[in-house]
Amino acid sequence: MRRLREFRDASYGLPDLLPWAALVDDGIVLTKSGGLMAGWEYRGPDLDSSTPEELGAMAARLNAALKLGEGWVLHCDAVRGPAPGYAPRGAFPDRTTRMIDDVRRAQHESSAAGFASRFVLVVTWFPMPDAAGKTADLFVDGRVKGGAARNLERFRERVRELQDRLSTLVHIRRLRDRVDPRSGAVQSELLSHLEQCVSLAPQARAFRMNAVPMYLDAMLGNHDLTTGFVPTVDRRSVSCIALAELPQESFPGILDALSRLPVSYRWSNRFLFLDPGQAGKILNGYRSKWAQKRKSAMNLLRENAGGQATHVDADADRMANDAVQALAEASSGMVLYGYFTSVLLLSHEDPEILDETTREMVKLIENRGFGARVEDVNAVEAYLGSMPGNTAANVRRPLVHTLNLAHLLPFTSVWSGQERNPCPFYPPGSPALLWARTDGATPFRLTLHAGDLGHTAILGPTGSGKSTLLGLLAAQQFRYPRAQVFAFDKGYSMLPLVWAAAGEHYDIAGESGDLAFCPLGRVDEPAEQVWAAEWIEQLCELQGVAITPRQRKEIYRALVHLGGSTQAMAQRTITNFLVLLQDQTLREALQAYSLRGMAGGLLDAETDSLGADPFQVFEMEHLLGKGERLVLPVLAYLFHRIEQRFKGEPTLLILDEAWIMLGHPVFKEKIREWLKVLRKANVAVVFATQSLTDLTRSGIADVIFESCPTKIFRNCPGIDRIGNGG
Repeated sequence: MRRLREFRDASYGLPDLLPWAALVDDGIVLTKSGGLMAGWEYRGPDLDSSTPEELGAMAARLNAALKLGEGWVLHCDAVRGPAPGYAPRGAFPDRTTRMIDDVRRAQHESSAAGFASRFVLVVTWFPMPDAAGKTADLFVDGRVKGGAARNLERFRERVRELQDRLSTLVHIRRLRDRVDPRSGAVQSELLSHLEQCVSLAPQARAFRMNAVPMYLDAMLGNHDLTTGFVPTVDRRSVSCIALAELPQESFPGILDALSRLPVSYRWSNRFLFLDPGQAGKILNGYRSKWAQKRKSAMNLLRENAGGQATHVDADADRMANDAVQALAEASSGMVLYGYFTSVLLLSHEDPEILDETTREMVKLIENRGFGARVEDVNAVEAYLGSMPGNTAANVRRPLVHTLNLAHLLPFTSVWSGQERNPCPFYPPGSPALLWARTDGATPFRLTLHAGDLGHTAILGPTGSGKSTLLGLLAAQQFRYPRAQVFAFDKGYSMLPLVWAAAGEHYDIAGESGDLAFCPLGRVDEPAEQVWAAEWIEQLCELQGVAITPRQRKEIYRALVHLGGSTQAMAQRTITNFLVLLQDQTLREALQAYSLRGMAGGLLDAETDSLGADPFQVFEMEHLLGKGERLVLPVLAYLFHRIEQRFKGEPTLLILDEAWIMLGHPVFKEKIREWLKVLRKANVAVVFATQSLTDLTRSGIADVIFESCPTKIFRNCPGIDRIGNGG
């Protein structure tokens, strides 16, 4: 008979070492030890944009939220890997803007594209033994369900409570399951995270399994694990760095630097909660041990003989007092104590690259005041102990309370922007406006909109790149279908871009002198007749004529007659309007805007130079240097024509060097109006200025800061004055 012992090896395989058994409910896993597990993906605040007071308050609230009690285990993972891909190819209408985006795409997709972090919180609850549970039922009315169903219901309740508490601190989303209604297959976000914990792959993959989600250990453990001082998982060498020593003092986000490294890793943090009574016994043991070390045996004999101790160990005395304080905190219920284990797991196909990366990580951790140890003999146990739900492997004994835990956990992150444009007026699923790079080799997705409001203020001194940024925003706006950009420029900053993109550039009142408008060219339309009447009245008032009701009626009559008696725009000039106007005073006042006056070459043309291109730039430097009698009529006409283009398409209205426009009363009031009303037309007003003083003293600073949820500061040393009210 053939011997089969060689085929029946009793050694453990990787599935035998994993703690998971079955998926028993939506997003809930049952472990082999009878524990129930649920998870969330979350993102905390940006450390750089938070004040120390805000971070301290968040840590205190996190301490209160994480008081789970005995039987609970918390696993908090920070998974860093290559950043996701660039935006899909946009609807760029010209070669130039498309080429700009292609260059940025190539840069993003290069080897130095950057890294992104994902944060996952998993809690596991181990119910009390059956006998203890039945005894507790005697004192609680209404408990009639079986033990398993009762435990599952209690776990759901506690998970909901924990999510409610954490949702006030961070953006959090439960890891759920999706069931295919046709095949019954289950796609689980929680199982996808657990599989990534096992494989140490840089990116999580979608995990699907059959309609009977059992034997998770075999399903998730379908990987080759080779043990040793440097374990390997699927040909990837694994390095485990343990945080062996904690610093004397901690603060929120103490290890935030790990989330800025250009390297893939999984940082696992496990906390085993202890009952206050059990923690008190352990702390009391520490207190007794240190209290006994304060005095030597000779000093104790001397005191018993009626003498006085000659020496007291100051360090032992300090540690004993520290243990007494810890006992007081534990008994007060301010904090809960537990066992904290933190391991950083690196993996790479090349052992040399892995070794070099490990040394750099150890150096960074030690620079933050922690002790770092590269595991060798304990490497496999450290790897297994990082698995959510594993409570036995690699348990570190020093006690840590939940307030220190709030400082140590990765609850701060580098803000990388929103991947999708949140504006409901844009096409569904629209990507962010542009991809950039932020601190820590992390890609940044810039979106001007906060909800449906996209007004933006760009502030910075001269030479800080404001005009360059405005040009980039204008070019990237055309990734959206039917997008429009209208820019009021100064100093020809956008001239190269608009010409290269086949847009329209208007140098109003410039040296070329070939630009002219026909403001009355559309007075055959009733809506245009109303606007033109108000515009003519404004011209008369600029010439010092106070309009009477009779004159107002005459203006409107002449406009209606002009629109009805002519067939072409070339016949609807100001000169022809004056022929029809039967009021000598008005005719004399309006002569200045006809071909006989100073502004006739600009406002009394037979054709209108203003086109209908989606990209239009208006050079304002020459116009705003003229007198009000010319500036105001031209601005009023430009504003009117541009506002007619606001019909719901994704639109940017750009104001470069806005300090000049804020200094002009009419332009300033128009900016106020735009900031208040253009949101409904799907228009985002974007203005840049170098003068913070002009901004704060403009009289509309309150409107600007209230209506511009997005503010971009370009090396702005005086920004503190804005927050203090100027």
